[in-house]
Amino acid sequence: MAAPQSLHSSAYLAKLRQRLSAHDRWSKGLSGGTQADLSYHDLSGLPLSGVTLRNAKMVGAILTDSNFSGSDLRAAVLLMADMERTNLNNANLMGADLRGACLNNADLSEANLAGADLRTGTLSAVSTRNTPDDRDPSLARNTQLVDAKLNRSILVGSNLENCDLTGAELIDADLSGADLSGAILISADLSGATLKNTTLTGAVLSGATLDDFAARQILTLGIDPQGELRVLGAELFELLDRHRRWLDSGGQQGKRLELDLCDLGGAPLDELDLSAVKIQRCNLAGASFTNTVLTMSDLAWCNFTDANFTKATLSGCSFRRANLTRAIMKDAVLDAVPLSGDPERPWPVNLQHAKLIDADLRIASGSGVLLRDADLTGARVNMALVRTADLTGAILPATMTGGRGAKAPKRP
Repeated sequence: MAAPQSLHSSAYLAKLRQRLSAHDRWSKGLSGGTQADLSYHDLSGLPLSGVTLRNAKMVGAILTDSNFSGSDLRAAVLLMADMERTNLNNANLMGADLRGACLNNADLSEANLAGADLRTGTLSAVSTRNTPDDRDPSLARNTQLVDAKLNRSILVGSNLENCDLTGAELIDADLSGADLSGAILISADLSGATLKNTTLTGAVLSGATLDDFAARQILTLGIDPQGELRVLGAELFELLDRHRRWLDSGGQQGKRLELDLCDLGGAPLDELDLSAVKIQRCNLAGASFTNTVLTMSDLAWCNFTDANFTKATLSGCSFRRANLTRAIMKDAVLDAVPLSGDPERPWPVNLQHAKLIDADLRIASGSGVLLRDADLTGARVNMALVRTADLTGAILPATMTGGRGAKAPKRP
């Protein structure tokens, strides 16, 4: 096991090897073994695929960018651990304590999380002799799985109460008997997921991708996909006025429009200057943005089903993992925006992983639009969009593939 010198010293790695070896012996019931307590240890960037850390204690450990694929982490205590971008593909996490863990952008494809606990976590929930003096034991947070890959994972009986699964991929995942009460599943992909006896009370599914069976099941249970998104009503007009004053004064007056988990379905937002707004995880289904300027705005994970962007200026805008099914972008401008500090690297429109099914994308102009892994099934497109677009891994409309939909090839 080796790691870049800049991350961990050779002495640190040697000591870690000893602890892992001792834990492996302990897990097998062999003499000389010791249960590992790696709480608050830094294991970032390490190649630990196939490692055995069953029942290990790793409270608050840093595992970012590490490779734990195929590892045995059954009943491991990973309370409040930082596992951002960690590779846990095919790992065994049965019964693991993942309360409060940060798993944003982690790869848990085909992992076994049956019976795992992913509820809100608090540092004081598990005692460890390694707790640093500067750590507040009352620190708490929801388990975060934003943009995580959980395709074909096993989550049978897992507790995901109040878990943040925004933009997560749960294709063909088994969520039988899982508790997703209050979970945020905005823009999550649940295609083919098994939801037998799954609890979804209070879950927010705005913009989520569901197959017909799952959609019917949710309706049968009387679950509102919008959950408890905040309805702004007349407050929206006050917020829009503050944003206008913020733009006019160069940030000296008013306030930038920033919204999260709000319901703006059907909102009339035509012919406005909404440049640089930050509207994330909101429901904007059926909203109208005709002739509106949204330059350099962040609209990630929003539900724009049936929204109208005709002749809108969307240059430099981010629609990452947004649901734009049947959205209209006819004659819209999707140009890249030159950055003042680096004019040679313009900021493109970001539609990566966006759902653009049956959308009208016959735009007026576009340059370098990012459409990586986007779904353009049935979309109407023109050369202004695709001529310079990055279509790597995108599902292309039949009009681009000779009458049959297909994925664009990955770039070498």
